[in-house]
Amino acid sequence: MALIQCPECSGQVSDRATSCPHCGFPLCTAPAAKRGRPKKQEELTFRLPNGYGTIRKLNGNRRKPYAALVNPTQVFDDEKGTSHYKYELLGTFAEKIDAYNAVMQYRKSPGGLNSNITVKELFEKWIEHHMKVNNYPDSMRKKYEMEFAYLSPIYKIRVLDTSPAMLKESIESATKIGTRGKTKGQVVVATPNIKSNIKGLLNMMYDHAIFLRILTVNYARTFELKFDIVHREGRPYTQAERDILWKHSGTLFIDMTLVQFYSGWRPNEVLNIGIDNVDLQNRTFTSGSKTEAGINRTVPIHSRIIPIVEHYYKEAHDIGRNILFGRKIPHNGQYTYTDNSFRYGLFKDFEGLGIKDHVLHDGRHTFSTMAKENGMDDFARKKFMGHNISDLTDRVYTHLDLEWFRTEIEKIK
Repeated sequence: MALIQCPECSGQVSDRATSCPHCGFPLCTAPAAKRGRPKKQEELTFRLPNGYGTIRKLNGNRRKPYAALVNPTQVFDDEKGTSHYKYELLGTFAEKIDAYNAVMQYRKSPGGLNSNITVKELFEKWIEHHMKVNNYPDSMRKKYEMEFAYLSPIYKIRVLDTSPAMLKESIESATKIGTRGKTKGQVVVATPNIKSNIKGLLNMMYDHAIFLRILTVNYARTFELKFDIVHREGRPYTQAERDILWKHSGTLFIDMTLVQFYSGWRPNEVLNIGIDNVDLQNRTFTSGSKTEAGINRTVPIHSRIIPIVEHYYKEAHDIGRNILFGRKIPHNGQYTYTDNSFRYGLFKDFEGLGIKDHVLHDGRHTFSTMAKENGMDDFARKKFMGHNISDLTDRVYTHLDLEWFRTEIEKIK
């Protein structure tokens, strides 16, 4: 192809043009139409950038034959050793150019498929994803639901219509109507600790909003809040308090606390010991959460709590409960107690025993203190508690058998 000069206006014109684009002067005679049936007009090719999606022509005689597909996700078939992409349908269109433009517009403002999702619907989508990915116990779901209850004023607002200022105000003025205990039917104001948790919850929810392409910015992470959180130091149970608890063994929450004294489990860990993870023959149980060092750790069952473990193991088998400690009758299909239920039940038991000013983690503080007082090896103590071993030699190169650990835990009297 070359450029020539238009004889009429002297403008630069392609030698293949039939007329001048500047003045319209005819440059050559258009070829005569060919005889016979005209060929089917070739479709224009619209190539989308990688990761944008695809446009497919659907089978059949349709009014809108072009499907605009977005959000490609690669799916692997391990058995066949193959993979394919799954898409979300953006819409169907009469012309290919319309489908192409719809995908390009969606990429500019990705709210498209989820533009009408409310804050409550976002929470529901996020929690299903979050629980599945992290394999969290049901007690974590209940914790998140309890925190989200403080955000009821914005439940029905579209995520796209929220703003950083709205979220900030919702946290600062967070309240809910109590549903149980002394606060039932009353307005409950969120404590600084709960407000801090709500901020973290919104951070994660709005991360998921970006993942779903509802938003391109996490509104919850655009501001910071300072809370006057009172961090209470742990306080081990005294010998007198431990003696009182042993005298009242046989009550679920007290027994769970006694197990903490001789195992070092966190409250949520003792709540979620699976019945399949209790080995009475080898006298071990397995649980754990929170850190890499703490997940799925096995602890020898101390001889003093063997009767407690055996009792609840039998009870769980008799009623079909899948966890060691839990309800005798399922509540909402679950045998598990939440941390809040554990706390409420334990401290209610304490009211008549003269024991006060404790938190659930104090059972763990008691284990660590008794272990130190009775000369337990520090490596064993940290292993039992699920703490990271900072020393490289101990962490990587030290391998000790179960009997060594059993000897160490039995040092607690």
